[in-house]
Amino acid sequence: MYFASGEALYLGAALLLLVVIAPIFLKQTWMLRVRNVLAWVALAFMVMACPPFAVVVDVIFVVVFVIWFVTSNQSSGSQRSIRLQRASTLVLAVLLLILPAIEFSQRRMPRITGSVSDHLTVIGDSISSGIDPHLEAWPLVLQQMCGVEVRNLARPGAQVSEGLLMASSLTQDDHLVLIEIGGNDLLTGVSSDEYGNALNALLSKVAGPNRTVLMFELQLLPNKIAYGQIQRSLSAKYRVALIPKRYFAQVIGDADATTDGLHLSPSGARRMAALVAQLLSPLLKSCPSRPSFAAG
Repeated sequence: MYFASGEALYLGAALLLLVVIAPIFLKQTWMLRVRNVLAWVALAFMVMACPPFAVVVDVIFVVVFVIWFVTSNQSSGSQRSIRLQRASTLVLAVLLLILPAIEFSQRRMPRITGSVSDHLTVIGDSISSGIDPHLEAWPLVLQQMCGVEVRNLARPGAQVSEGLLMASSLTQDDHLVLIEIGGNDLLTGVSSDEYGNALNALLSKVAGPNRTVLMFELQLLPNKIAYGQIQRSLSAKYRVALIPKRYFAQVIGDADATTDGLHLSPSGARRMAALVAQLLSPLLKSCPSRPSFAAG
């Protein structure tokens, strides 16, 4: 969950920044070897956090890192090599300050604005529909918690392409929509292009001038970062508020929050309902802010 939340980026960046400036103080060969190991560990933390930066940003970072690593391990070199080492050290240090700062701005809970609604509509997969008919899904728990109607259109195993069918059930009275879908696309190997086309079609159908739309940010894998890039781009295009992935990671982070490591248990459903209640309290009638869910 630590890596899924994206929080590993900040520890990895801080560690790598310390490693970059370490040669000023390290003189022994074994110390430099330890530094090299820590450099790769720090880079691994950053990669596993899966920050969805643009591809060109990732390429620049990797190139600068490799140049720094190679030149900083040369025992002796020409003046050109020394200048290259100093330049790569400076650029890498700047990137390690700027990139986490940019991503840090994406970890805050979005401020939701819009007209007050007497109900919420949910488009989602098995996280929202549940897989056990004997367990109450979080939308039902939210309905009981707040005393407002929650229309749950979620379906077990649904992919983003199926979300369009759910969206066809929306009416002009559905002024508040929450989207929790996409995990099945990621896990079943749907290409990023297919995912992007399906999400574009879904958001173009759901988003509207008189409707407030929110969407849970996906937990990513290193080979699926394009999903995150697409999700953020389309969310900005259609003015859909993204709920940072660290919040869902915190919902399922407790030992008793899931039944199988992913799908919500009764405890997890209550935590999820508390999160949504806290987020939507300004827009949902009869749903005061719930202090029971907290995120650092």
